Amino acid sequence: MSTSQESPAAHEVPDTGMRLTTLDPGAGYVTLINTYVVAPERAGELLDFLVRSTLETIRYVPGFVSANLHVNFERTQVVNYAQWKSHEAVAAARENPKVAALMRQQLEIARSFAPIQYELRNSVAAASP
Repeated sequence: MSTSQESPAAHEVPDTGMRLTTLDPGAGYVTLINTYVVAPERAGELLDFLVRSTLETIRYVPGFVSANLHVNFERTQVVNYAQWKSHEAVAAARENPKVAALMRQQLEIARSFAPIQYELRNSVAAASP
């Protein structure tokens, strides 16, 4: 397995005052897991684009709750784990012209992306020491 070319802090979370993701099955949120396939040399560019897009646009879209970005060690896939208040909020976001434009721009960097909606059914944490 290869290792990342960048340090883990390469994409630090800006101090925006936004709340962090909470995994609460009772919250009723829709989880959108979007998997991007990307050339390894463009993974950083995609991450930068997704962070910027989320900070400048997505976080202001009604129904958006949070987003978390992950990259695999080979830098060939990026996953966006996002929470939304409802299916309707996700559908409305896709119809938003600013969001639609961002979705088109993603494909200028990523080879493909596959968004799938999920519901959180359970959350388990490690036992306390």
